[in-house]
Amino acid sequence: MNNFFLIFSIICLGAATSCKSIVMSMAGLRTPKAEDKASIYKMLKSLHQDTNDVYTIDSLLFEKFRRERFKPNWPNGFRPVQIRVYDHEGFPVMQWALCEGFLKDLNTFDSVPPRNINGLNTSLNLQDDLSRYFTLNGKPAMIVAQKGFDYYIIVYFAKYFPKWSKESFRQVRNYLNKHKELKMKVYKINVDVQKFWGMELSTESKVSIGGHK
Repeated sequence: MNNFFLIFSIICLGAATSCKSIVMSMAGLRTPKAEDKASIYKMLKSLHQDTNDVYTIDSLLFEKFRRERFKPNWPNGFRPVQIRVYDHEGFPVMQWALCEGFLKDLNTFDSVPPRNINGLNTSLNLQDDLSRYFTLNGKPAMIVAQKGFDYYIIVYFAKYFPKWSKESFRQVRNYLNKHKELKMKVYKINVDVQKFWGMELSTESKVSIGGHK
């Protein structure tokens, strides 16, 4: 096993006091553990989610997320709870992270397409996004975006964020049910530490979920 230590200490950067209050209210936050296909499937079953189009990240992608901006002019940092939406041509139309506020309060899914707030990262298209992920067995997924959908929704979820992962899935499910006239594809991306990373968890290193400007 590699001598690389990780922990998901939840800290917020910048002047995002709203983000801090959101994090402090997360009664369902759990201590991170190394996960695998069986534990992720078990979680999805508990959330009444199917196991279609479920993928994950590797350690290199995790480190990349830590060092990049979620949106223009934001501080660098990884946001584990997030949703992105792309249109039928693969262009981004909505990008949300928990630090921006709760979906139900932002009315994000009250419009077609979903409402975007606080800017949008337009440097990433759907295919580039999908090409980064891995199967739950640790192999490059090599996902090719299927044609013929009006919108593509990417949901990041984690076992250590069970409450808000569940809420993200609920919001997306309600949106799909509300707009049956639209053809939509959902990709589920687990962002827990995976056993196939070959890394250990400790209590010293920090991972930021970040804030927004």
